[in-house]
Amino acid sequence: MLRFPIIFAVILGTVLAGPAAKSVLEQAKQLQCATCQFLGASQAARTPGATRAEKVAHCQKNDGCQVEMTDCEIITVIHSEIEKTPEKFQNSIEFVSRAVGKCSIDSNAPVISEDNMNPAQCMLCFLVYDVLKYINYNILENPMLGSVAEAIDEACAFLNQDLCQALFEPHAFEAIIRGLQDSLGGFYDLIAVQGFGCVSYTDLFGACPGH
Repeated sequence: MLRFPIIFAVILGTVLAGPAAKSVLEQAKQLQCATCQFLGASQAARTPGATRAEKVAHCQKNDGCQVEMTDCEIITVIHSEIEKTPEKFQNSIEFVSRAVGKCSIDSNAPVISEDNMNPAQCMLCFLVYDVLKYINYNILENPMLGSVAEAIDEACAFLNQDLCQALFEPHAFEAIIRGLQDSLGGFYDLIAVQGFGCVSYTDLFGACPGH
């Protein structure tokens, strides 16, 4: 079974239900590759001394993902998928669409590899927010919960190892994700702030332009 980093754990289940020219498996492989490399490129851009090649090496172990993708290739895949169900990504789709616009002018535009709290970082943080919100409102009580645990396990290739260890202490994951019902902000801060260097939940909308 294909497994995805936490930010896009829910995207596959929500977008592949629509009509598609490619087979579901082919789409899944393409989305897995693009989303994995998105996280790797984002981490490389925000980690002093890190290289992009180093951060996406984990992704290239996946079937059909041996070639390092450009920022615009990554964003094009992500945009085409979330555009099928834009209502589930109301905050992040704005930033993804802006990135696609830049890529239409310059196919080498650094839409992911930009500096700090800019549109690229906002895009990453809002994707975390939108996916966690979807988990909160739609899947906490259904079998997809197990897939979320697997996705977080996969995301540990990018996250702080101490954080990952804490997440998978006995009963810790269940307690944390059930806590989403009471505190979306708390889980956002755990994943987005500690894992990806985003601003806090309370500051997110004020820090990102257009929100």
